[in-house]
Amino acid sequence: MFDRFKRSVGINMEPEAPPPEPETGVMNDLNELTTLSWETRLQCFVACFILSLFCSLSSTALLFAGKMTGFCILVSLGSILSIGGTCFLMGPVQQLQKMFESTRLVATIVYLAMIVLTLVAGLVLRNGALALIFVIGQYIAMAWYSISYIPFARDFVSKLMCSCFD
Repeated sequence: MFDRFKRSVGINMEPEAPPPEPETGVMNDLNELTTLSWETRLQCFVACFILSLFCSLSSTALLFAGKMTGFCILVSLGSILSIGGTCFLMGPVQQLQKMFESTRLVATIVYLAMIVLTLVAGLVLRNGALALIFVIGQYIAMAWYSISYIPFARDFVSKLMCSCFD
């Protein structure tokens, strides 16, 4: 089961031949610093996932209590933890490469922008309604970004949404 999961997230299970010349640079140093066993990666991913869920659920309580600053911080922290969790599965370099591929570029930029705008609306502007709109945008952008990993899912969702509004 784990082997199939490793293949689906792009982790090569067979040992690769060493590169002809060792690479240098910041990205290579980052990759070497973050070399973890598969079990450790999976545990860190699960921990980030659970923390992300906790942040999201806790933020809901803060929303109903009218504490917009805490709400905005926890929702944004939960989103950042979601991204960080997948970094443990693929590694930070491969995660960044996949996030900024041409098929995901717009979704990634919108998702990251919504996180920033949520924080600005809640912490700087202190506008609860605007922060809530950005949180909704954050979740929509995250969903659109996530389905980009499923073949033909975006086409299906697009057609489904168009048929709902016709």
